Amino acid sequence: MPDLIRGQRLKVSDLTPSTQLELGVRVAGPALEYDVSVFGLDPAGKLSDDRYMIFYNQKRSPEGAVQMLGPSGGEARFSVDLAQIPRSVERLMVTASLDQGSFSQISSGHLSLYAGGRELARFPFYGADFGQERAIIIGELYLKDMWRFSAVGQGFAGGLDALVKAYGGQVNAPAPKIAAPPPPAPPPPSPAPINTGKVNTQRPGSSAPPSPSPAPPPPPARTSPISLTKVTLEKQGQRTSISLSKDGGLQPIHVNLNWDRGGAVKKGLFGIPISRGDADLDLGCMYLMKDGDRGVIQALGNRFGSERFAPYILLDKDDRSGQAQDGENLLVLRPELIQQVLVFTFIYEGTSDFTSVGGRLNIKDAGGNEIFIRLNNPDPQRTFCAIAMFENVGGRIEVSKEERYFHGHQDCDQHYGFGFQWKAGSK
Repeated sequence: MPDLIRGQRLKVSDLTPSTQLELGVRVAGPALEYDVSVFGLDPAGKLSDDRYMIFYNQKRSPEGAVQMLGPSGGEARFSVDLAQIPRSVERLMVTASLDQGSFSQISSGHLSLYAGGRELARFPFYGADFGQERAIIIGELYLKDMWRFSAVGQGFAGGLDALVKAYGGQVNAPAPKIAAPPPPAPPPPSPAPINTGKVNTQRPGSSAPPSPSPAPPPPPARTSPISLTKVTLEKQGQRTSISLSKDGGLQPIHVNLNWDRGGAVKKGLFGIPISRGDADLDLGCMYLMKDGDRGVIQALGNRFGSERFAPYILLDKDDRSGQAQDGENLLVLRPELIQQVLVFTFIYEGTSDFTSVGGRLNIKDAGGNEIFIRLNNPDPQRTFCAIAMFENVGGRIEVSKEERYFHGHQDCDQHYGFGFQWKAGSK
């Protein structure tokens, strides 16, 4: 498998006869959050059809020739079917962008080309290759009598929105930040105590003349401007909202918790460091439904929830090793049924506090809009954190950053007033 250098080009047909390809991008750095996008450019090198920008808020081209896949092996993955790409698109440009910081801060990264599960070529790049750029053009698949793969490695001063505009795309203005309102009233008292096995719950005119020669088909008409809605809630009490569709269809909310894997250093005799443990954080939630039902979803007590039965909240797994690249995920599948959902995390083992793990929460709705919350004020004395509150308010879900630290589940419950009874548990 060849490693490409900047500016090197390869014919795809020399690597594989297949037209079914995948692109994989990885960027490694100190707690940097990055987005990867693929721009479908026309023969003039412009994004003349915004539907061919594939990114977190638009994951598929109209005919499915380019699709954003889930993460795999620590990479952001895209599938590409060269045989399905329309004539109006002659270049697929792979980019990465940062919300904060610059690409000089990364340690390394790469763009890989795959076919049939086999890596065909890789272009590695490093932080030393860049300055203060917040976006980079990593590489391209482009058509020049045949499809070719090119290593670019070009920095771009602006972020993703500036990159979109530079290539002829339109960008919606970002939504204004909403000031934090007064704290919400506590929920009504529970009709009956609920035992939890940390946790174990119980529910009670005229046309133009013909042209003398046929004109080439125009590119598809531009659609509405690209929405780059990605809100960061930085301070406790800041909030934004998710609109619920009126058509009654499923509109799940995806909550992802991720963190840096290194935990506290384990010490041996005389306090000498001997190894570093893997931090095991657990994701969960306390919920109150509109019908009064309440409970807890978390790995302790095997309360993983369900996508088929009430409360329609599902925890996907318990990442006990701390090695899953996608962290832990909570799906709120029927948000129209909830009254309140308090998303929390706690340290199960591997570290003594949140200061060393760089915890962060990503929330995505069915439209691909994204809310980002970083645990940027950790309390070194407490191991339980209430991260975010979801509240159903007049046909929308209000999301607020809480980031309140407690000694445990019971302290948190007493603050928010869900009214559970707690007992110790283990996994």
